[in-house]
Amino acid sequence: MVLAEELADDYDAMVEVEEVEEMAFGDKFNLESIDKESDLIERAPIITIMGHVDHGKTSLLDAIREANVADGEAGGITQKIGAYQIVKNGKKISFIDTPGHEAFTEMRARGAQVTDIAILVVAADDGVMPQTVEAIAHAKSANVPIIIAVNKIDKEGADPARVKNELMEHGLVPVEWGGDVEFIEISAKFRQNLEEILDTILITAEMLELKGNPKKRAKGVVMESRLDPKVGPIADLLIQEGTLKIGDIIVAGEAYGKVRALVNDKGEKTEVASLSQPAEVIGFNTVPEAGDVMYVVQNEQHARRIVSEVEKDRKLNNQNKKKHISLEVLSQHMDDINLKELNLIIRADSKGSVQALNESLNKLSTSEVAVNVIQATSGAISESDIRLAEASNAIILGFNVRPTTKAMRDADKAGVEIRTSSIIYQIVEDIEQALSGMLDPEYKEVYLGRIEIKKVFKVSKIGNIAGCYVEDGKIYADSKIRILRNGVMVYDGELASLKRYQDDAKEVIVGQECGLNIKNFNDIKEGDTVEAYKVDVIQRTLKDVK
Repeated sequence: MVLAEELADDYDAMVEVEEVEEMAFGDKFNLESIDKESDLIERAPIITIMGHVDHGKTSLLDAIREANVADGEAGGITQKIGAYQIVKNGKKISFIDTPGHEAFTEMRARGAQVTDIAILVVAADDGVMPQTVEAIAHAKSANVPIIIAVNKIDKEGADPARVKNELMEHGLVPVEWGGDVEFIEISAKFRQNLEEILDTILITAEMLELKGNPKKRAKGVVMESRLDPKVGPIADLLIQEGTLKIGDIIVAGEAYGKVRALVNDKGEKTEVASLSQPAEVIGFNTVPEAGDVMYVVQNEQHARRIVSEVEKDRKLNNQNKKKHISLEVLSQHMDDINLKELNLIIRADSKGSVQALNESLNKLSTSEVAVNVIQATSGAISESDIRLAEASNAIILGFNVRPTTKAMRDADKAGVEIRTSSIIYQIVEDIEQALSGMLDPEYKEVYLGRIEIKKVFKVSKIGNIAGCYVEDGKIYADSKIRILRNGVMVYDGELASLKRYQDDAKEVIVGQECGLNIKNFNDIKEGDTVEAYKVDVIQRTLKDVK
């Protein structure tokens, strides 16, 4: 670029730099085509079942599957494929059997919007739980209709009314109370009201007017993939458009091949797989990644060219890392993409803090830009929060809490920004300044490392001394530190001493054992985590905020 500018000066010419927008896979390689209205037909809705662990997601899936087999509408259904299709009143419904809402959002983060309707399962005897709240946030972020299945109504202590009241706090208001969310009380164990939930799915699908073109080249999403030692790479696909046939040339991410065999959700070999239908595909040259979009192309040469380009793009993206929205570039980002709202995820040490921070941030919304809090809960920042932030292009704000080590690594890899503080107004001021384009000076916290306290020794006249192990990074004797207990910060301060064996140490690194004493804090316990950090002061210039 510098050489081009120098040459341009010599010839009195002007250099114009064209910024290339990142395009979707199908658009980049001209694999998408416009459908004729006459070719569109009604297609089966694709359903994802979400909810808290042990609330009955798998039981509901199994009950629907088994009931359908009993009705004679389908043959023996295998669980090999991560999706299956049933028939109700002559209409098909496809269910995705995902491990949970994290996998659901991970696919969205990769650009694969698969689900049409989300069913949220909530146990009538347990009510709204942490993963319930997360599932709501993931479904809302995907902008899909939500149907509530209040499960286990057969159990003692079941209270569906309590569930409805708790879900209202999260913006899910029942139809009978003037809202737009369908609530169905069910018992997956005793197969009670399963017909009602299937009818509700069909009615919701009818309102969505879901259509597809079965005549075009097939397009689908890789739900799961694996390498079979006997037959080679296998991919479980869900067909979104067109019809996939034996002999078709296919490409998905860095994998391509020719369809040699198709197996449907009943474990039967088939010649074709059409709209909203799950199928196991054999024929890829290598195992594609879950979430990759599959297209049928003209020939193998075309497929190879696409794969070659994808490989180059992914290597380049890995080098440059994903550009995610951050407070520092928010003003410029708003101008570039005409951003209307700033998505935020809030984590705090208590429900009261969550509510206070939520209310304070929502007051910052103006007629030009809105603060959109897509999830606000108490507890440590988790990997699930990172996935939701990545899929929703959100910033995570933590008050008196910290991310887990795994969450920090995931955030760094995904380019998700996490802002933490122990002062509410500091968080609010950061967001306010970001929205206003006033970000100087900036105090940037730099994570250094973590120490796990293995043993605590009481020493007279000194206090508690901790015997520790460095589990991550590097810690210096003059580092700022915070004490974390179950992910919640209990103290923020400095080290009084740092030792290796009997000697004072300037630093300790990952894998080493050490001893330490905390300045002005004696309530250390075994199992606590000592997190070390430093604060860099970065002076911003006018050029930085343009």
